[in-house]
Amino acid sequence: MSGRGVPCLRCRGMCTGFEPHSWRKICKSCKCSQEEHSLSSELDDDRKIGRLLSDSKYSSLTARLKGGDGVRIYKRNRMIVTNPNISGKDPTFDTITYEWAPPGLAQKLGDCPVVYADRAGYSRQWHPACFVCCRCSEPLVDLIYFWKSGAAWCGRHYCESVRPRCAGCDEIIFSEDYQQAEGLAWHKKHFACLECETLLMGKPFSLANSSLLCSTCSQSRV
Repeated sequence: MSGRGVPCLRCRGMCTGFEPHSWRKICKSCKCSQEEHSLSSELDDDRKIGRLLSDSKYSSLTARLKGGDGVRIYKRNRMIVTNPNISGKDPTFDTITYEWAPPGLAQKLGDCPVVYADRAGYSRQWHPACFVCCRCSEPLVDLIYFWKSGAAWCGRHYCESVRPRCAGCDEIIFSEDYQQAEGLAWHKKHFACLECETLLMGKPFSLANSSLLCSTCSQSRV
């Protein structure tokens, strides 16, 4: 994994640098997340979305990445929109940068652009900044969205509404055979101690802040 050795923003010098875990999305050294090591990037997100769209009817929203061995990347359509404000004696101009805008939209408007969602029907409209996930309020204009129960959902929370998410690897659990404890769920192979990686099926454990610990590691923290 790229990013090995990147310092942790949370530990501030106490961590020796990012050491990838084989399946947890954390650093083996300090147990902090990848985001706290600044590993996630917009380019990575565009690659993921590009893979999803490349073989679909929305492939026009992707572009071939130069030197990427045929890999297609999500083609963002950023736009700086200028809105004149003529309420005063001398007109001023407000500028807003949108992460995504429909192709062909003019940069100068007398009004704000709106977002339509096919699955919601064209009678419903949103300001671009208001088209967000009903659970986490993440902006959905430049993302794949889902429509359920009269509301827009980001992919993460839509999947969580129909399938459990593993507290160990942070991925959706598609198998019907998984482990549950205190309202959380794990793939059986990920129901393991955070410190020593001992599998805890049928063994005593403690659970604090979604972190599983075997009895030995739990006592060593006291």
